[in-house]
Amino acid sequence: MNSKGFSKELDIRLSEINPGVPFVANDFSDITNVCTVRKLLNIRTKEGVLTRVMPGIYMLPKVNKLLGVEVPVNPEALARAIARNHNWNIAPCEMTALNALGLSTQVPAVWKFISDGPYKSYEINGTVIQFKHTTNKNISSMSQTSSLVVQAFKAIGKNDISREALIKIAKRLSYDDINILMNDTIRTTSWIRDSIRELKKIKDEIK
Repeated sequence: MNSKGFSKELDIRLSEINPGVPFVANDFSDITNVCTVRKLLNIRTKEGVLTRVMPGIYMLPKVNKLLGVEVPVNPEALARAIARNHNWNIAPCEMTALNALGLSTQVPAVWKFISDGPYKSYEINGTVIQFKHTTNKNISSMSQTSSLVVQAFKAIGKNDISREALIKIAKRLSYDDINILMNDTIRTTSWIRDSIRELKKIKDEIK
């Protein structure tokens, strides 16, 4: 395939992405080499087709029609795009994890994630995203959902996990999620394992 062919294929793929969703060159590595994809994305950015959110991160602009302004990128989606750009595994932690599971309605002042990459902090349009290094086993050995639940339990704390919180989590998870969670956490801390067993019981109760 020549350069025009790669460009056409990329445009087709871009047309399938919703405005406001961040992406990176690696997301299109099946089309051609990443260097060529970056060049094509930079061309589309200069043409005004794309917005460069930050170095290496792009999106199709999403505009609030009422106000006529561009809608800021979602912090969690941006964090995952950054992670893909650097080949990191990440999972929400602390208040970010609670927010993701509906256990808190408070919007995090700082969006925090554990990562098998280095400690990093980014500020985009007033939004701060932090990556905290952790051992790879805390992330790569679990599904994204399992990592999220474990981090939420750690944020709540051993003595403060209520039945109400477990019910909220159970309602958000499928039976497959629960089964994977049980398998992923066989060797985790005992109190977290106990909480997961209770979570499974509640899931069976509420069905």
